[in-house]
Parts: sequence; C-alpha cells; structure tokens
Amino acid sequence: MSPTNPSDRKKFSGQFWLVVLFEFFERGAYYGMMSFISVYFVNVLHFPKENVGVIKGVIQPLLYFLPILSGALADRFGFRKLLMIAFSLLGGGYFLTAQTTSYGAVFASLVIMGVGAGIFKPLISGSIAKLTDESNSTLGFGIYYWSINIGAFLFPLFLVPFLKAINPTYVIIASAICTAAMLIPTALFFKDPVQKEKAEKREQTNLIQTLANAFEIIYSPIVLIYHQMRTSRTAKIIWGIVLIGLLIWSGFKYASPQSVSARYSRIGIVKGESTLVFNIDRNMLSRSNYALSTHESDSTRHILTLYKPSYLSDFSDELLPQIQAWKGFEDVSQTDLESWIARSDRKITLELIPDPDQDRTFTAHKDAEGVFSVHLDPDLATLNLELDLTRALNAYPELIWIAPKDCMDLLKGLKGRPFFMLYVFTLIGIGLGIVTLSSRKKADESSSSGNGLLFIIVLILGGLIWLLPGIGLLGRIIASVIYLSVTSLFIIDTSSQQRFADHAKFLLMIFLYSGFWVLYFQMFDSVLWYVQAYVDASSLNLAVNQFLGLFGLDANWFFDVEHVTVINAGTIILLQLWVSSIVKNKKALPTMMFGILLGTIGMAILAINTSIWVFVVGIVIFSIGEMTAHPKFISYIGLVAPQENKAMYMGYLFLYGVFGSSIGGVVGAKLYVHFVDNLNQPRTLWLVFSGIGVFTILALALYNKFLSPKEK
Repeated sequence: MSPTNPSDRKKFSGQFWLVVLFEFFERGAYYGMMSFISVYFVNVLHFPKENVGVIKGVIQPLLYFLPILSGALADRFGFRKLLMIAFSLLGGGYFLTAQTTSYGAVFASLVIMGVGAGIFKPLISGSIAKLTDESNSTLGFGIYYWSINIGAFLFPLFLVPFLKAINPTYVIIASAICTAAMLIPTALFFKDPVQKEKAEKREQTNLIQTLANAFEIIYSPIVLIYHQMRTSRTAKIIWGIVLIGLLIWSGFKYASPQSVSARYSRIGIVKGESTLVFNIDRNMLSRSNYALSTHESDSTRHILTLYKPSYLSDFSDELLPQIQAWKGFEDVSQTDLESWIARSDRKITLELIPDPDQDRTFTAHKDAEGVFSVHLDPDLATLNLELDLTRALNAYPELIWIAPKDCMDLLKGLKGRPFFMLYVFTLIGIGLGIVTLSSRKKADESSSSGNGLLFIIVLILGGLIWLLPGIGLLGRIIASVIYLSVTSLFIIDTSSQQRFADHAKFLLMIFLYSGFWVLYFQMFDSVLWYVQAYVDASSLNLAVNQFLGLFGLDANWFFDVEHVTVINAGTIILLQLWVSSIVKNKKALPTMMFGILLGTIGMAILAINTSIWVFVVGIVIFSIGEMTAHPKFISYIGLVAPQENKAMYMGYLFLYGVFGSSIGGVVGAKLYVHFVDNLNQPRTLWLVFSGIGVFTILALALYNKFLSPKEK
C-alpha cells in the first residue's frame, strides 16, 4: 500500500531517487555491521570490552562533527566529488576492518570508515534539500527518513544472521560491497545539484577560507557578543562582568578536586565514606542476562539490586550452580532459590554493608529469611589497593574478568577536576579577544598581516592545555583540536552582524530541538533498563507463540530489550510515508511541535503501569511523533538555509545528535538512578522526561513567534 498519489511521485526527479538509494545502502551497511560488531570484537578478536568502548567513543564524534566541515567542502568543491571520496573511504574502511585482527589496525580501519560516513551525511540531506522545494520538501525528507529506517531494519534482520552463520567477517565485507558499489552509480548517473553560476562563484574561495567559514555558525554567538560590546558600553560592562565571573567560578571549581562518580563499561567505583562500590550494568550471569546495579541508601549501607526478566524462573536450573559458586553461597538450595524468586517481584536485592572486622575482602552470608548480605571493608580504598582489589575480585568467579588496573584508573578518576566549564569559558574569552583585536587590525590596515603575533600568542595559550593536571590524553587531544578551530576567527569576515544573527538563530533552534532527542536517546539506556527490571512481557510472549503455533511453528519467542528498537524502526517503516503525505503542506515548526507532543505523550504513557501492552503502545506513539517531527525538521533546515550554503547548514543540523546523546545519556542515567534505583518510582521518571518534552515544545513555540526565519 502506498500513501502517496502518482502526481506526488512525479515531482521527484531521478536524481532524488538515486540519492535515496545511496542512503538506503549506506545506512543498511552501517547498522548491519554495528548490530553485531561489539560481540565480534569481544568473542572473535578477543578485544577487552573497555577497548571496544574507546573505539565507539571516537567513531561517534566523527560521525556527528565531520559534517560541519564536509558540508562546507561540498558547497566549495561540489557534491559529486565529495560523494566519490565518501564511498571510497566507506568501502575501504569496512574492507580493512574485515581483513585486520590487531586492535590498532581495526581501530584505524574504523576511523577511515567513520571519516567516510561523516563526509557522506550532509551530502545526502543537502542534495535532497536542493532537489526539492516547498511543495514536496516534507514528503521528500519523509521518504529519505523512511529509507534510513528500512535499511537499518532489513539488513540486521535478514542479511546479518545469514552471513554471520557462514563467517562473521562476511557481514563486514557485505558492508564494504554495499558502499563501494555506490561508486558506480555516482560516477555514471549522479549530477551535482549546484547551478553552474554558483559553481563559478565558489571557485573564487580558497580551501583555507572555506574551512574557516565552516566554523561561522558555531562561533556566531561570540561574534554577536562582540558586536554588542562594540556598539554599547553598557553591554561591554555587563558581558565583561559575566565572563570574568564565570572564569573565576570555573577556575575555582577546577582548582578544587571533587569526589565524583567514575563509570567504566560494566563497572563503576563511587567514593563515599571510604568505600568502593562495584556496579555491574548487565550480563553478570552471562546466560541468564541479569542486570546488577548499585545505589547508596545511607552513608553505611549499599543496596545491590539484581534485576531479572519476566522469564527468570526458566533459568533457575542454570542460575543455581552459578550462585553456589560464589563464596558464602555454597549452601543455597533449589528450594531457597525458587522461594527467593517468588518473593522478589522481578528483582532480587543484596545488601552491601561496610564491615570493619573483615580483612579487606568480600564475604557473604544468608540469614534465616533467605536474604543474602555481602560485606565490604570500608578500608578497602586505602593502602595496597591493587592487591586488595585482586583478592576481592578473585573471591567471586563472576568478577574475575574485571582488571584491577581498570579499577585503579577509575579510582584515580575520582580526583579528576571539572575541566570542561573552565575550558568553555576560556574558549569564549579567547574568541572574543581574537575577534576584537583582529577587527581593529583590519580597520587600521589594508591587510590582516599584523595578526601574526596574536596568532602565536593564541597557539601558546592553547599549548598550556597539555600542562594542566587532571586531563587524560584523549581529552587533551580533543580539547586542542577544538581550540585550534577558534583560530578560524582570524580569517572569518565578522563585519556582518545580520549574517551572524541568522547563524545564531539557526544554532539556537537546533539546540532547542535537541530536547526531543534527549527523550529519544533514552531508548538506548533508561527504557532498556526499565524493560529489564519492571516490564512483565509474559502475556506478549504467550500471544506471539500462540500466533506462531497457528502456522505449525513451535517457537519459544520472548520479548527482550533489543525488540524496543524493532518496534521503533518497524513503526516508522509502516507509517512514515503516510504521515509525511499528511503533513507535507503543513508549516514546519508547528508540525515539529505536534510531533514532539506525540513523543511526549508516548513517554508519559509508560508511567501508567508496567504492562507490556502499555509499553508497546507508548513506544509506537513515540515513534509516530518521531516520524512526524524529524523529517519536517530536516525539511525546514533545507528551506531556510541560504542556497549557496545548504550543505554547510545540513552538516550543522546533525548537532542535534551531539546535544541529545550527551545530555540525554548523562541526565537520563542520573534520573534513573535517583527515581528508579533509589526511590523505586519509575512512574515519576517518565513524567519528568515528559516534562522535558513539554519544555521543548514551549521553547520552540517562543522561537517560532519571535525568532523563526521565513521559509523560502
């Protein structure tokens, strides 16, 4: 069934459908590999899990930040050339990943792939923006978004299991083939969607100027502050006081070491009352797929909650010998375990109590009521820590895989300093200094050659980052790269206040819209923890298995956390084109707000109860909100972006993922621990997230009324 009529389809050119084809294969290749690559790295290549985390921690920023540069380069050199480079890097990176086995080589191969994906992202959205207009932009971006989800749905569901059963590396090779093969239609059929006169104009801008201009948008707030300070003495005093105050405050916070929580993959160490607390996220008991989380109820007692899925009783036979292998749990019987499970209401609680009589080791006992307590010495975090950790971890077979060195690194992290705020405010101050002094030089002289000394001073200040304590090597590298980008202010023409005002409005809109993506990224964290701990899926399991039985299939299907993503992607595949056809003639920002409202309602529905059917309804409604809001958002950016800078604007729109994932990950985890782990109030958690959605709607409504640029 197609929700679009033939007249709508005729509006799209062959180039449009070619670009959609590119997106389908690129996203299918990416999600196909990512659906199993973490398991492949650990089980086949035997990489430590923490090293796998480092790989993903580098690749994701590449995917979200490189579009800022690649979008500007596409406007300068043309879309076709950049697409050829992107597909070459994607195919080559995937192929090298399949052929290499050492950690360094695999890491480098995936970086090549990540660079290709980062270059690719704005080219497709930018091409669609140029190939559509106000009459078909919404439907066009709906089709684009539909192709993303169908690629992400079909490849992991069908192609990956088939190839993985033959040879896991075939999955990665298939990703290489799917992306490298796109070089052929790009070379033969793709035409650059930039007009010839625009192409001639862009040739007048050199490469350095193009790269510098790419940072115009991100530094537009600094330029606007400069213009206010230049034209108003009052504004100069106010901004000066604010900036100096923020620098003093952040400097004081940096100079005062703070006791903070440090989290590391499956284990976390929290310093409180000289006690180390181990926090294992999931899979402590590998076959039973449990999750063990930790929270502190007071200064002397810690509660560990072992969450179990609704099908826990099915694994009691396998679980018993694993529990009996624990020191102090040898006498647990099958009767004890079954009674424990029956009383636990889908979660089992262990108490972790500081025990001054124990010699820096874990001990455990079972009281008359069958409640198991684990005791930990409060002096564990003192002398001979690494030896004590080794002894403590070896006391539990399930904890042996945790390296004491990793725990030591985490403990050192407790003395880390809040560098981020000091860095941001220092960056703003240096940026204002560059714009101010550089503008004066340009006003006094015909050229900006006098900026050489100032440039050297800025580089020296940036070098001081490497001398500050409490910053890791990766943090120094990332901070230095971002710092170097501020030097682009030497080259950027900052004389046009209106242009930078438009840039700042655009940046603000992306930040406000990111509030919705704070909710979306809970699908990969809080929602999954909630499903595992609270949602009873037995009725859905029974219904699905009975339905399969009608076809003679004796399946033992059960709902698990990965099916949350299946619900989301499947709903979008079924309804995206229909929804896009409905809203194609609606105004962008009101439609986005309506979509966010649906997503907020979907999140609020989760607060009703823990029924699996209520949960599914909530996720489906959230997905409908997502498919309503997001394609319209991309369409809106394409309509308001300057014609000569569409690819650059499309590169910046991916910042919603940066804001949403970073804020959503941190805030979501903290809220979950507070409301669910500590207070056992999951309903409150979903209402709080719904409040974030309502705030996002109100903020966008104010933006729409006072700041929204007109759609072209």
